[in-house]
Amino acid sequence: MTSPLAGIMIFGTPRSGTTLLRRLMDAHPNIACPGETNVFTACGRFLRADRIAEGVRVGALDGLAYAGFEPSEILSRLREMAFWFHQEYAARQGKPRWASKTAFDSFYLNELEALCSDHVRYVCIQRHGLDVACSMEDLTRKNGGFLPELHEYVRRHPMTLEAFAHAWVDLASNIRSFAQRHLDNALLVTYEDLVSAPNETMESIMSFVGERWSAELVGRALEQRSNLGLGDWKTYARTTIDASSVGRWRKLSRDTIRRLAEICNPTLMACGYQPVAVDEQGEIDVRRRYELGLLLQGMQGKTAGTKSD
Repeated sequence: MTSPLAGIMIFGTPRSGTTLLRRLMDAHPNIACPGETNVFTACGRFLRADRIAEGVRVGALDGLAYAGFEPSEILSRLREMAFWFHQEYAARQGKPRWASKTAFDSFYLNELEALCSDHVRYVCIQRHGLDVACSMEDLTRKNGGFLPELHEYVRRHPMTLEAFAHAWVDLASNIRSFAQRHLDNALLVTYEDLVSAPNETMESIMSFVGERWSAELVGRALEQRSNLGLGDWKTYARTTIDASSVGRWRKLSRDTIRRLAEICNPTLMACGYQPVAVDEQGEIDVRRRYELGLLLQGMQGKTAGTKSD
């Protein structure tokens, strides 16, 4: 069993099961994992820099460096602040360890890698890209708009499912590379394993972070309603863990599946998933189905008109 570090960071693309994982971890008597604090996302934004002419970087680290502050000092102070909030939260819950989960942290992996380094353990969770895209679309409808980190994807890819598929490719690839760079203090699990075998998956996670897992903690996690915070609204309505959302992408139209598969398949295979079979179809077949759909709608309209007469 690995020796425990006090802090645990959960990384995963939005809609990949990070909230379910955080609720399960928070049920452990030694680990306090609040709802999305957005503290580390804010740190990532603080540390991100833009490049301007001649490759000059413009960001807080660079500006403070010109003011005489060493980058290592800045990172140390910022880390101290971010860790303090979570340590204090854990202390108020009467627990010795903290974990942090904010889904949009995954957009700032490079910055958070520099910030947290080897001071924490990382639990990374991945989910099938087409299921993530479908779930992101649900979140967008629920929120009535796009979260800032997705704006560039939607600008470049106006069809939202395609935009979310491209976002998943970038994030899943980055998370996988991150886990490979941190073999000693990062563990990669899948959403599909978590929902199909929650106890076995949590036992593996807890062994990695230096704790023990008991099967009754699953029920405790799902019954807990006193520590709800920002995050995935869906999990809070569930009293059991099931795999009903796995493979939901199969209900999409054949053309949509084909387009998403072209975007996601290379990354799906790199992540250990089977590639999505592409149903090749010619433009003539597509047009015929479209014409048939219009014909059926017209016939239904005539039938409705006859009945009303």
